[in-house]
Amino acid sequence: MIEVRGATFSYPSAKGEPKFLFEDLNLFIPRGGHVALMGPNGSGKSTLGKMIKGLLSPSSGQVLIAGHPLKTGEISPRVGYVFSNPENQIVSSVVEEDIAFGLENMGMDPSTIAIRVRECLGLVDMEDYRFHAPHLLSGGQQQKIVLAGVLAMESEVLVLDEPTSMLDLQDRRGMLDLLEKIHGEGGRTILHITHYFEEALRAQEFMYLDQGRISYYGPWEKFFSLELERDSLRVAFPPLLHLIQGLRERGHLIPPKVRSLEELKEFLLQSSTSGCTSF
Repeated sequence: MIEVRGATFSYPSAKGEPKFLFEDLNLFIPRGGHVALMGPNGSGKSTLGKMIKGLLSPSSGQVLIAGHPLKTGEISPRVGYVFSNPENQIVSSVVEEDIAFGLENMGMDPSTIAIRVRECLGLVDMEDYRFHAPHLLSGGQQQKIVLAGVLAMESEVLVLDEPTSMLDLQDRRGMLDLLEKIHGEGGRTILHITHYFEEALRAQEFMYLDQGRISYYGPWEKFFSLELERDSLRVAFPPLLHLIQGLRERGHLIPPKVRSLEELKEFLLQSSTSGCTSF
């Protein structure tokens, strides 16, 4: 679904010479994939996301969405992009008008727009805020409105560029639950750029970008089994993973699919009732 072939991208430097961020970058994310992208500041995470949308174009190589190669300067209508600050994407003073904005620009008839607006508001659990002013809503609610607008455009791919960075803990959890719901029900391809390992654990697969190079891309299960690979990445693991590792060292054979505190509790409870420490 998302394919990058031999892409090169550079920014101008203070000396006037190009500073290369990507050189011969290759990537493939299949249709329906849910991938978390992490990496240190300046590694190219946002640049990669914008290249996939078409907001930035590589100087060489190709970016393809569903087999369609993007031309230089072409913004893909198949890709919906959500920035970290929802206020930068809200353009109307009424929620339903904001969601309808893109559809009206497409020339869609009003009856179809009304139906799609209601459906997308329902999908993000914001039906009761249809006539509210977006600037009076919380950050989490505003981000849901932005997401509803992207979904209304029937985007097949969602690129989320740190969508929870400006949200409080409760809104962060709500947004992550919503992304899982959207992926599970719609089968959309999702690339979630994040600085939070706890958020990345929600995705099916994990990608780590460092100095313009993909250091790891694959399933979580393999990532956790490759000690050498993990040690080579500049990743600050959350306390939960340290806890799981400590329990494994004590003899609890915790499977790689355990990624949350709730799953860990369930595993330990099952282990205690069955009288063993593994499945």
